[in-house]
Amino acid sequence: FFFYRGRWHILQFELLPLLLLHELCFGCSLTYPQPDRYSRADIPQQPHLPPSTMPTCCDCSQDLPKASFAKSQLKKKPAARRCLPCAEKTSGSIANAAGGGSGAPPSDAAASLKDAAKDVAKGAVAVAQTAGAKVSQEAKKVADKAAAEVVHAMPQTPFNSPEAAPRPTNGGNGKGSADEAKELRIPDRAGKSARVVAERGVEVMQSVGGTETARIVEAVVGAPAQEEAVGIVRPELAGPADDDFVVVEIRAEVESDLASRLPPGLRHVLPTLTEAQRNLVTTLCHPPCNQAHLFASWDDATATISTERKMALIAQLEEMDRSYPTGGLAGYVANARLLLEKSRRGENPLEGWRPEVPRGEAFEVGTDRWAAVEKKGLPLLGRCGFVLVAGGLGERLGYGDIKIGLPTELATETKYIQYYIETILAYQSRYAAPGTKLPLCIMTSGDTNAKTVALLKANANFGLDDDQITIVQQGQGVPALSDNNATIALDPDDPCKVLAKPHGHGDIHALLHSHGVAKRWLSEQGMQYAVFFQDTNGLAFHCLPLALGVSDELGLAMNSIAVPRKAKQAIGGIAKLVKGPGEERTINVEYNQLDPLLRATGHADGDVNDPKTGYSPFPGNINQLLFTLEPYVAALERTNGAMPEFVNPKYADAAKTVFKKPTRLECMMQDFPTVLEGSDAAGVGFTSVAADVCFSPVKNATKDGVALQAKGTHPGVAASGEADQYGAVCDILRALGCSIEEAAPATYAGISVIPGPQIVLKPSFVCCPAEYATKFSDPSKVKISATSSLVVSGSGVTIESLDLNGALVIECEKGATGTIRNLAVKNKGWIKVADESSADETIKMRGYYMKKEETRTIVFKKDGTIEGDYIPSPSVEAPQAPKETVIERGTEDADEVPALDKPTAEESAEETGLCASCVIL
Repeated sequence: FFFYRGRWHILQFELLPLLLLHELCFGCSLTYPQPDRYSRADIPQQPHLPPSTMPTCCDCSQDLPKASFAKSQLKKKPAARRCLPCAEKTSGSIANAAGGGSGAPPSDAAASLKDAAKDVAKGAVAVAQTAGAKVSQEAKKVADKAAAEVVHAMPQTPFNSPEAAPRPTNGGNGKGSADEAKELRIPDRAGKSARVVAERGVEVMQSVGGTETARIVEAVVGAPAQEEAVGIVRPELAGPADDDFVVVEIRAEVESDLASRLPPGLRHVLPTLTEAQRNLVTTLCHPPCNQAHLFASWDDATATISTERKMALIAQLEEMDRSYPTGGLAGYVANARLLLEKSRRGENPLEGWRPEVPRGEAFEVGTDRWAAVEKKGLPLLGRCGFVLVAGGLGERLGYGDIKIGLPTELATETKYIQYYIETILAYQSRYAAPGTKLPLCIMTSGDTNAKTVALLKANANFGLDDDQITIVQQGQGVPALSDNNATIALDPDDPCKVLAKPHGHGDIHALLHSHGVAKRWLSEQGMQYAVFFQDTNGLAFHCLPLALGVSDELGLAMNSIAVPRKAKQAIGGIAKLVKGPGEERTINVEYNQLDPLLRATGHADGDVNDPKTGYSPFPGNINQLLFTLEPYVAALERTNGAMPEFVNPKYADAAKTVFKKPTRLECMMQDFPTVLEGSDAAGVGFTSVAADVCFSPVKNATKDGVALQAKGTHPGVAASGEADQYGAVCDILRALGCSIEEAAPATYAGISVIPGPQIVLKPSFVCCPAEYATKFSDPSKVKISATSSLVVSGSGVTIESLDLNGALVIECEKGATGTIRNLAVKNKGWIKVADESSADETIKMRGYYMKKEETRTIVFKKDGTIEGDYIPSPSVEAPQAPKETVIERGTEDADEVPALDKPTAEESAEETGLCASCVIL
């Protein structure tokens, strides 16, 4: 080197030919033979080798995958081929097993190579065929470490002299970095090959299991070792640095190995599956998923399970894999193991957080403050998109159809979905810009989707145009898990069906993102807010303009409509949680977590009522949410709408190793603040309103409601939902100044309710408390008895004075106007009749039916006529007192008569208060 330094022309023509000759003469016999080259297109589409074509070891006589043989052994004649273990025994070293080694005795380095190769190859063995996602910085660090461990443990080869052998540089543990490997003159080709394989495993785990370092380390370093994986990273792969070649070579061998390890029944049908299906089942069967039991009952030697049933299971797994937003089923299993382990250890997810009173305000209907804030929100009603979370059937209520098809009340039998759409149309007609259509998105499930579509179609969408409605369907649910190892449970009655459970309403965010709904509302339709509401709450919209005013006033990204909550009441409380500088979130905290958390952070008494209000400063969550679309869409784009999950297994033993029944991961839509960042995370608050005005869900069977009511809890049944809907309207009218009597409590099917008066004001008449004042212009002249029923519809109606003791229905056609003035109605009206055995499910679940004995009906027609024997009396102006002319005495004209009803100035000065000397007072 020193002789030729600086003499490039000599080096070029003399030294380089010598080096090439050396390589030609010695390299071919000493280096490891290079495998045949082939491209990605040459990879077999079927990810396994049939047993009949697998190479056979001449020593152990086993048909084994190609991965079990060195490349040089595969080039030999079949009678001379030895698998890696047999070749190692024969030659005494890994180098000889590769077919071209030095014959050196086994060494610690060789053993380390074997172990390190196993560790690095584990992730690739599991899911190499599904690779392709980007590698995060954390993943690359893990890959560097794993690759360095392999190359540091690599034995001496003809490429490196004994002086250049790798040596531990990290405390003698054989681990180091890629840079240290280069400094130790590890052959670039061998090191690069090792790194490619390491990155391959990490890359694949990245694509299926999230980006958490713990999961990547578990996949690449901590999964069970595979004996066949030893052949994946081998010295003979230390050829020219060709990443694509190495990956293709590894992929082909891994696919063959993976297929050979599948359950026999699954392997039998493998050729009939698509490439995506093969990748899925292979991933599920092998580490780290380890779910091969799903196919254990598939005996290919018998016909006990038909091909159709097998394919049904494959289709179910495909759907579950597709619908889970973070890595499919492999990601679900990985997430479940982490959460189940935390649950087993009893970790508190709120550890380190400090609760504080959240931003927001409590309101009372009828107050000036309510009116002022509501006024700010009214114009914003025309810039809202609406999200109905309607994934449930009514089976729990004793109703065989979808819950949104239930009648909200029996006075008009208006269905919940009809009432919601009528309210949206009222907002659109009065507050939206001309030509603007307010959109509605409905989340359905597999059980409710077809019925929802049919209900809308049969009723012409209840007035909405087709392009205003978007339906997004939730998946089939997520797999139930039978143990702490996240073993997917099969249906006990069907071995070809995964036991599925709901993932929770938190899926709505992922669906809005994947279908582009929220982004379209914001960028194309000019919407500013998204309103989330549930399927059977007839009071949902009474306080919406109020909440919009609060969001506008406080600049909130997310606003939770809440209810006043007593301290320690069994309902989740909205709290602001703080952890370190600049780290905060305002979320729902379960009542059994809130009190201990307060005590642990310096509040000795825990959750206590505020003496000023009589309620806890942490209002109750009712899952009625209002989002500002701009930060909401930004968060969806960043997270794909995936919500944090939790698991709540019921353990059968003290060691928390056995479940009473299978569990599953869940997510909730109200946990969205956990994915907000920066100023958006601080822009979360609440609007608190009495439950009587905003919240009365119908979610329980009657017998369950009876038990709840006996404990002092709202029953949440059909009868209470109907009564509360009447009651909310009565409360608003009373706050306005109307005289509304209240009926005595009555009991139906064990549920105690206030049965009347029964007042239904349709959204076309009034759609929020602010509009009541314009429709009841003189509330002091409106009187309704406790047993009365009133139904009003139509935007052109006003009620000036009414005395009602019976049943009255007022309708006003579109474009017509009418005024109820000086009207007194008295008739038999409508009464509730107890009936607990009716064949009609909507009656049976209430325990009564509505008997309409006598009704007065008034209809204002568009042509100006009135139906219903009603002639409005003319408006009577109050009589004006005649203007008095006061003439001072001494100034009146002779022809004028002085005003005798008032004393003169002199008379007024007298203390007697009498007029002059007479006795007229």
